[in-house]
Amino acid sequence: MKPKESEMNLLKSPWIRALVGEAVSPKAIIDIGDASIEDIVTCRADFRGAIYQLLIGLVQTAFAPKGRKEWLKYWREPPGKEELNEAFKPYRSAFEIDAPIGSPSFMQDLELNEGEKKDIAALLIEAPGGKTIKDNQDHFIKRGRVQNMSPWSAALSLFTLQINAPSGGVGHRVSLRGGGPLTTLILPPEKEEYNTLWHRLWLNVLTQDEIDRLPGNPELTELEAILPWMGKTRTSEKKGMETYPEHAHPLQIFWSMPRRMRLHFSGEEGICDLTGEPTDNAVHSFQTKNYGTNYSGNWVHPLTPYVFEPNKEPLSIKAQPGGLGYRHWLGLVVEGRKGKLTRSPAGVVQRYYKERSQWIGDAEFHPRLWAFGYDMDNMKARCWYEAIMPVFNLKPEQRDDIADNAQKMIEAAADTLKTLKISLKKAWFKRPADAKGDISFIDANFWSATEPVFYSLLRDLVSNLENENSIDELLGQWRNTLKQTAHKLFDQYALSSLNEDGDLKRIVMAREGKGGLQHYLNGSKALKALAA
Repeated sequence: MKPKESEMNLLKSPWIRALVGEAVSPKAIIDIGDASIEDIVTCRADFRGAIYQLLIGLVQTAFAPKGRKEWLKYWREPPGKEELNEAFKPYRSAFEIDAPIGSPSFMQDLELNEGEKKDIAALLIEAPGGKTIKDNQDHFIKRGRVQNMSPWSAALSLFTLQINAPSGGVGHRVSLRGGGPLTTLILPPEKEEYNTLWHRLWLNVLTQDEIDRLPGNPELTELEAILPWMGKTRTSEKKGMETYPEHAHPLQIFWSMPRRMRLHFSGEEGICDLTGEPTDNAVHSFQTKNYGTNYSGNWVHPLTPYVFEPNKEPLSIKAQPGGLGYRHWLGLVVEGRKGKLTRSPAGVVQRYYKERSQWIGDAEFHPRLWAFGYDMDNMKARCWYEAIMPVFNLKPEQRDDIADNAQKMIEAAADTLKTLKISLKKAWFKRPADAKGDISFIDANFWSATEPVFYSLLRDLVSNLENENSIDELLGQWRNTLKQTAHKLFDQYALSSLNEDGDLKRIVMAREGKGGLQHYLNGSKALKALAA
């Protein structure tokens, strides 16, 4: 059943593709408390992350629990559609997609009737920019792949861009969290009783008191202070026109709108190039103008990890080349300090440790962390990354010990990988220092091969923090795993096509000789630190 596009309102129509058992069914937002809905299905990975954030933001705005008692009430018994419908009713007008200029349209500038017209594909973060197309350099992601979108795909593309907005040229502002921020959500364990969309969302919902402590001015109660498209855009043509937390309600963190845009609805039938589904109101283009809202100051989004430095604005953690894996676990799950810098997990992760784990009160409840985001190079999206990581129920006194041991393990892994790559270059080339080229595939294989063992040993470390002998034994197992993996990958790649002349003597020396792989692994300070 296709949503009626004559009712283009995100809070009314069944536009979400929901996983119900083994079937995919269209559902409305008021259905999210339905225990039969397990997850969301989307045509793009970034859309799935965006829908989660949209739903969390909506529940946070319209249905935030007053405190612990109410949070637990809805954790144990999700709300029905009538209850959610009543809660969302005051916000319906804000979620129209195609209202006339001067009337609010979701995530669109209230009054914009001028500016640059762009093809609808330009809403997609990975789409080639104007200069790339002009210079005929769209080699990998081609122009013209997306010419039509359904209203729902266009609205979701717009929301995805606004909350992740990278730099987009002069005056085209970045998102409140900076360009291409990393998002981390707490997920319940993979147990039948928690296998619902509602539990996945509710774990990331703050209480009213926690919302009021977010950056922002809770005394600004007008709807436009929460949902900026409900009023005139705070533009930023000149210095001194920045938007600081005191200019907006704390909930605007979930609805930030740095770009001035307006979708163009054709009223024509077509096929959505993203979903392959028919639409009776295809969107071909949109209007955009620079100098939208310029978010500045100490904004801290509760779904994003940050680096804090005294007397400087918080810096959101971004995805980096090479993907997300256990080498990032420490900074995403446990707070760490290095010199003046404090690397802090997202607010929802901190809230889980401090309160939610005690509220749930189940020793067998072992949640997971879902981390995702774009790896951006200014305006260019290099890759989309996401990963699922374990979250251990750590007591405050355990966190420093786990952080210290995990840091040793990660540093030893990084040092081993560096040694492996140097040794392989010595095996492959007569003059390894002059050898060029991308060998990041070795990084990917090394991290992938050692990741299951890392998490397994980390889980055992959490259980044995009071036993020094057990800790030494577990760290010793990690040291052996790193050495074995390095030798295995060396043997796998040393005789590959990258070997310029097949010199076997050089390969043997690179593995076993002085200055070779074995020599460096035996002398590695990082590996020896695992036995300290």
